[in-house]
Amino acid sequence: MEEALSTDVGLAEHVETGTAPLPGIELAEALHHEQYPALIRFLLYHGASWTEAQDAAQDAFTQMCVPGLSLTHPRAWLRRVAWRCWVSQHVKPEEACAEIPEPETSLRWQTPAHAAELGEEERRVIALLHQLPAKQRAAMAWHLDGFTTEESARAMGTTQAAVRQNLTRARAALRQGMRLEGRFDHERRTT
Repeated sequence: MEEALSTDVGLAEHVETGTAPLPGIELAEALHHEQYPALIRFLLYHGASWTEAQDAAQDAFTQMCVPGLSLTHPRAWLRRVAWRCWVSQHVKPEEACAEIPEPETSLRWQTPAHAAELGEEERRVIALLHQLPAKQRAAMAWHLDGFTTEESARAMGTTQAAVRQNLTRARAALRQGMRLEGRFDHERRTT
């Protein structure tokens, strides 16, 4: 049993760096256990609710199983597809030709177990992350998921310079927000 697990993990680690495309259904089987929670977290960073993130992640894995699909960068592909699935949950049929809307972000995504695990500082960071403009939030979500600026730029359809700029702005906004909230909390405690 352990050999089967180590083989799956080895395949999961190898699939993003491999140059040869692998069949989607094999990738879905190898990546589901490892990537499903990470994919949900990625969508939560974007502002999805818990149920929206679960639905979008499952849709992405389902689309990965389409016969004939071969992927060279499956982790990035999963995130792009899951993000599109999440956004499409917010598009009404009459708006289908309109520009993609910015979905409303939500902080009500924790499961009871996850809510108990979140520390106060992590809650503040996530709340501040949801207040960032969409491009900064996206760049930070890709970064927090362990992607390089090159991988993030390719997945987001932009340049590395744009990703770096959005990351810099996002970090500055998060630092500033944490300072302001820290100062506000300190003032509230002393009064």
